[in-house]
Amino acid sequence: MSIAFFDVDGTLLPHPSLERRFFWYLARRGKIRAANFSRWVAEMLRLGSSNLVTAAQSNKMYLRGVSAAVLGPGCGAQRHWMPEFFPGAIERIWWHALRGDRIVLVTGTLAPLAEAVKAALERELLWRGVESQVSMFATELGLCEGSWTGTVEGEPRSGEAKAAAVKQFALASGAPLAECFAYGDHALDRSMLEVVGTPIAVNPTWRLRQIARQRGWQVMKWAARARRAAHLTL
Repeated sequence: MSIAFFDVDGTLLPHPSLERRFFWYLARRGKIRAANFSRWVAEMLRLGSSNLVTAAQSNKMYLRGVSAAVLGPGCGAQRHWMPEFFPGAIERIWWHALRGDRIVLVTGTLAPLAEAVKAALERELLWRGVESQVSMFATELGLCEGSWTGTVEGEPRSGEAKAAAVKQFALASGAPLAECFAYGDHALDRSMLEVVGTPIAVNPTWRLRQIARQRGWQVMKWAARARRAAHLTL
């Protein structure tokens, strides 16, 4: 048995990231308390990281006090912030599922958002006649009395943490890493790509493209679905 590990943002789904889309969804609906913006800035200063990306991955204070029910069943939120998958991504996942490969999401996005992606992928595969359970590793949020605390449980799933998740899952599944696949779009996915036998850079950033060229990794370009032209009703 082989395993295919997939990053989400920029790999399966077009940018901007799911978390950014979710933030604007909440902000437009007044779900984020004004004080949370101050808390977020204060936390960034406390973290004091020279790398803003790294600091932002650990700082979720903008979500403090927001009810987790905003993503509950029947809330209808998903259609507002989750874009369509790259068609090429769906075709590739289907190809892996037909081979009998395990499908695993390894993403730095928030776990509740990754859960929605997981469910959507399982539906896509079912529509294509393949019943396959998708597994996932994502950034877990602290929860208290049904609301998010603004803290991250454990560590964000980024960089080396992605590689650790890949190794952990492969070991538990008894799958040799040399027979596994990994797909990512950013240099932060490098560690994950390096530990598998078949690393694939998808829609790579300039830095990841350079790394892929140096390492001889395969590069894939997945385009977003073309938008349908709008028609005026006369």
